[in-house]
Amino acid sequence: MPRFRNRWVRVVVGFALAFMIAGCAGKGTAAPALSAGPREVRGVWITNVDSTVLTSRERIAEAMDFLAAMNINVVYPVVWNKAQTLYPSAVMKERFGVEIDPIYAGRDPLADIIAEAHRHGIEVVPWFEYGFASSYNLGGGPLLKKEPGWAAVDPDGNLVKKNDFEWMNALDPEVQEFLASLILEVATNYDIDGIQGDDRLPAMPTLGGYDAKTVARYRAEFGKDPPRDIKDKQWVQWRADILTEFLTDLRTKVKAIDKNIVVSMSPSYYDWSLYEYLQDSKTWTDRDLIDSIHPQAYRYDFEKYAKVIDDIVANQFTAEQLPLLSPGVLIKSGKYRITWEFLEKCIAYNRSKGIMGEVHFFYEGLRMDGNELGLALGSGPYREPATLPYRQSTWRPGALYFEPEGGARDLAASESATYLIKVPKPATYDVYAEIPAREGKSRKAAYTLTNGATRAEAATIDQSDKFSTGWVKVGTMEFGGGKGEEAILRSLDEDGSRVAVAGKLMLLLNRRHSPNVAWN
Repeated sequence: MPRFRNRWVRVVVGFALAFMIAGCAGKGTAAPALSAGPREVRGVWITNVDSTVLTSRERIAEAMDFLAAMNINVVYPVVWNKAQTLYPSAVMKERFGVEIDPIYAGRDPLADIIAEAHRHGIEVVPWFEYGFASSYNLGGGPLLKKEPGWAAVDPDGNLVKKNDFEWMNALDPEVQEFLASLILEVATNYDIDGIQGDDRLPAMPTLGGYDAKTVARYRAEFGKDPPRDIKDKQWVQWRADILTEFLTDLRTKVKAIDKNIVVSMSPSYYDWSLYEYLQDSKTWTDRDLIDSIHPQAYRYDFEKYAKVIDDIVANQFTAEQLPLLSPGVLIKSGKYRITWEFLEKCIAYNRSKGIMGEVHFFYEGLRMDGNELGLALGSGPYREPATLPYRQSTWRPGALYFEPEGGARDLAASESATYLIKVPKPATYDVYAEIPAREGKSRKAAYTLTNGATRAEAATIDQSDKFSTGWVKVGTMEFGGGKGEEAILRSLDEDGSRVAVAGKLMLLLNRRHSPNVAWN
């Protein structure tokens, strides 16, 4: 496909994509069926650097509408970056006194991503980008300031620093427990579809491992100190094996929470990754420790990209393992943005090698130059919906919408609105209310859910709060098993000076509570 240099071609395709987006956000009550199209990973990383997507619920919603129109089927939103979480973390609050990156105080960007992505049937795999890195040009940052014993140490006794990142000691069981606790916190508290590490999780530069704990451990096993040669083959493998065991244990714990959570990794490519960052990703695949892998095949011209793909396929994967692979493609970095001709060649080359999918780094590259790459993908290689290779049926069927009896309207003090709930499958659903952003709304809007057997006061929402706009979760309940299933919204305004808004309700299938419901 040529680039959209012709203005009128841009306009026509732009209208087509706008129509698709409108369709994705419509009021239909039936969720989409499993695609009969290809089985491919079509992923996009969502960052909090050089991007504004996560700065508001409205921007998140618009981004998910756009990606749904492109037939993207999985997103990887960052949740751990700059030694801070992008969700309210009890672990971080207890250990370091900071619950969430202050930029997002009062919000939960991860919860918003989950609601807006699942609304379209897009899976959400939280990305723990910083991994075992402690800081960037901050001498270790707040983590190592409070926990200096967690520092990774080089052969000269200095803090490990590589490419301006300073590192925690990824071989230290206490540090491993800390990182695992963040990942397990997310896996426990959110209805996610996977977790993801990258070239910093599990990882550590081969400079590290010379701290007292690790030296003593090595000496106890081999009767001598580690070699000063940081790339000594046996020394590299010994340290890499410790990180592989960490991943083994992490996978076991994640799968114990929910066996359907995908363990996804995006390391550097093998075996450069082994001798630079102790990432033995070939062993990860051979030991079935991962469900999906996205080596960072980041290159600035096609010939070099093709060579990396050839090396990855030849050195790491058997034919049976190849479905695990969907490489990372660099579409934007700083002022760089890949051309459509280059990206199209990358996708075609992947398919020619039997690779069914790719993950794009990162979202903003799709929106540059009038959405050029997004438009080209949505009308070109991604024009048909695709099912993720590791799902055997419709896993995220998309949203069900319900209008109140009598239609959407304002409610004066003490008035109420009733929603009749009819779902196609008996299951547990998360219930969201749509709250528009406008003045004059009640500070007290109470929602009650009834499934015929149980009646629950779900939530009371301050509809005038600037964060209570868009889709706001009001509760979780089983529906589809009896009579009298409904939701009621009551306006609790006491002085009558405000009104509550009775808009749409949205139900999303909760897979944590309904893992065996077949949607097809």
